[in-house]
Amino acid sequence: MRRSLAAIVAAGIAALSLITGAATASAAPQTAASVQKSFTFVIDQFATRGPNGPADQYIQIKNLSQIPQDLSNFRVEVAPSLSQRFAVATIPQGTIIQPGQVYVIANPQGYSGPVVDQFFTGNFPLTDRLGVALLSPSGITVDSVATLGTSPFVMGAPASPLTTNQPLALVRFTNTENNAIDFHIAPRTPGLPSPVSIF
Repeated sequence: MRRSLAAIVAAGIAALSLITGAATASAAPQTAASVQKSFTFVIDQFATRGPNGPADQYIQIKNLSQIPQDLSNFRVEVAPSLSQRFAVATIPQGTIIQPGQVYVIANPQGYSGPVVDQFFTGNFPLTDRLGVALLSPSGITVDSVATLGTSPFVMGAPASPLTTNQPLALVRFTNTENNAIDFHIAPRTPGLPSPVSIF
């Protein structure tokens, strides 16, 4: 009887440790590796420099879906390293993006593009090697891209960074969850959606 009681107690302790461990794991912070492919909003293209110099910067978000989507209170964050994250924009309430349309956020200190929906807040310029993420109002990472392997926002392998002040950007062509495959250096077209689709 004593041996049976000891076995029951041991089993109870083991079960409790499993429950505690599961709770701890579920509370772990989300990483880019755990981000699911987005079928609504994606980072469509971004530039860390341009013909107007190192501050000629923008980030473009696209609605991939077939219906209007509410972008209100989403945040755009950048991460130049594993330990640094900065919010560069919070989308205003009432911002609805139509299917296939884009939303452009730009640096007010140097952006030379023809279209802008919102300017960066704060005074944090984008570096050539960094990560960019779009977060939902509840803080869930919806999509991310990085040109730096140690950024918390990298998905798969990092994309190649921009290195010259040419009219170029990192443009999304596919949606495979691998930054090196999805993003390519191409002519910048702020305000015009890239070729990527939901399919």
